[in-house]
Amino acid sequence: MELLLLIPVLAFVTVLVAFKEWLDVAHKQWLSELDLFKRRLAAYEQLKTAVEPLRARGAVSRNDADRFARAMADMRFLFDKDLELFVGGIYGVLLKKQELDALLAKAATCTSSPADKILTDMAQRKSGELASQIADGVYRDMPQRMEKFMHPRSLF
Repeated sequence: MELLLLIPVLAFVTVLVAFKEWLDVAHKQWLSELDLFKRRLAAYEQLKTAVEPLRARGAVSRNDADRFARAMADMRFLFDKDLELFVGGIYGVLLKKQELDALLAKAATCTSSPADKILTDMAQRKSGELASQIADGVYRDMPQRMEKFMHPRSLF
């Protein structure tokens, strides 16, 4: 008779232990998902911080480009190859803008002919287009591309 009572109690304890193990695993998975979310968000914030001086000044300094490159390196392994290539493309545009801004700064110190002025105006327009492309990439397109990485996976 005692054995009949002991079997359901043992079954209940076994189920309880298994449930606790499952909860522990689920909790650890949730913590790792939360950590990954925080790391991805921090990497994106680093990119925004690197681009912020561009929005304020309209020019890209070597420090800004270096800061962007460090943020891009921190993103490695946090996202897929597609997003990595997308950010690499933004970095390429950032470097082009930096070079163009340096040439424009050098041209501003020289006396110029009307033809040079036309070329300088064209270069300034192109610099503005590159700035818009960078800002749109980081502030508009990246959040859309990152969204799929920011949702936690289901525990069930």
